[in-house]
Amino acid sequence: MKAQEVLSRIFPEGYEIQSSGGVFSGTGKTSSGIVAVIGTEGHPVLGISILLQLSELLLQVLREAPRRPILLLVDNDGQKMALEDELLGLNQYIAHLVKVQDLARRRGHPVIALVYGNSCAGGFIGFGLCAGHTYALPDSNTSVMILPAIARVTKLPLEYLEELSKTVAVFAPGVQNFERTGGVECVWDGDLNQCLELALQKDQSADQRAELGAQRGGRPLAAKVINRILNA
Repeated sequence: MKAQEVLSRIFPEGYEIQSSGGVFSGTGKTSSGIVAVIGTEGHPVLGISILLQLSELLLQVLREAPRRPILLLVDNDGQKMALEDELLGLNQYIAHLVKVQDLARRRGHPVIALVYGNSCAGGFIGFGLCAGHTYALPDSNTSVMILPAIARVTKLPLEYLEELSKTVAVFAPGVQNFERTGGVECVWDGDLNQCLELALQKDQSADQRAELGAQRGGRPLAAKVINRILNA
């Protein structure tokens, strides 16, 4: 689904967006008020330039619109696998983008991510998975690492990993698997404006992803381990 189509369904009351090099930003109208929108389109790979652009747009919302909800519209093909970006510390720019999202939540901005296209690897972690709540459309694609890449790294047969992914959700790609692990809060379908309105009402003060993963059977041990550490 294209960004403009998603925006039209989320904001039937209207929106204003400016685009630049695969990144767009602006605002959308809801019955609850104005929502800041920051997104990517066209399946870009997230290198230093785009990561800085996204961070600056987030910081601009913090400066100019205190406590305004922020919707991240996510579509990327992961982090940029380029020597220049790696030598300049790409991981630190990804971490910086995550820290800005955390700062936004601490300053009272609900931060909601919606995966509407592709999202994988460091691109998903930096822009999508670390929002206050992460959602996805049914026909979007999510993965931390695609199975052929896992096969190359682990030296395990791809056929074996494909079979294993049917029962082990923590490394398997796909929106349904990320929902089972709790990484995706839920899948938005039908009235996207109503989905956003419900998401805006959710409390983001506590991270419930491990508990959701246990309840849904996709991540059965994380919550137990976390509680043992906290209560040790």
